[in-house]
Amino acid sequence: MNVKIQDLKDVTIKGVNVAFTDTCEAYKENFFEWTAFPVVTGFKTGNIMSGVLQGWHHTPNFDVIEFHEDAEQFYFFEGTALMLFIDIVDGKPAMDTAQMVRIPAGVQLDIAAGKGHFVAVAEGCTFKAVVVSPVQEAPRMDLPEMICGE
Repeated sequence: MNVKIQDLKDVTIKGVNVAFTDTCEAYKENFFEWTAFPVVTGFKTGNIMSGVLQGWHHTPNFDVIEFHEDAEQFYFFEGTALMLFIDIVDGKPAMDTAQMVRIPAGVQLDIAAGKGHFVAVAEGCTFKAVVVSPVQEAPRMDLPEMICGE
């Protein structure tokens, strides 16, 4: 199944809140600068972890998705990423809802609990993102057919 890769700014993704942080204002003092991001995520637990996710370039073909019982928050800060999103209905991937989006650096995403997605791939050589998430499992689900970005 081929899915057109679309620019994030041109689409709406059910279950994903998006903020382009280039419009955020920085607070500055002599020795620091603080830029608060606008998307606030409510997690079900206080056991929160964070880390840096780095991805490399490869063909954006996906045959599996993952989902979580709680939300996840991403901040893409380097490179451009291609990421698959898909609804899960009655315990199965709803193939007609598949979206593959191009995510530039400077974007904050909040992915709702239960939203199907998979780790992004880099459009260029690499991308980096900070991920903040409750400590949670990442069950995977096979797709009935490969989804290929075009």
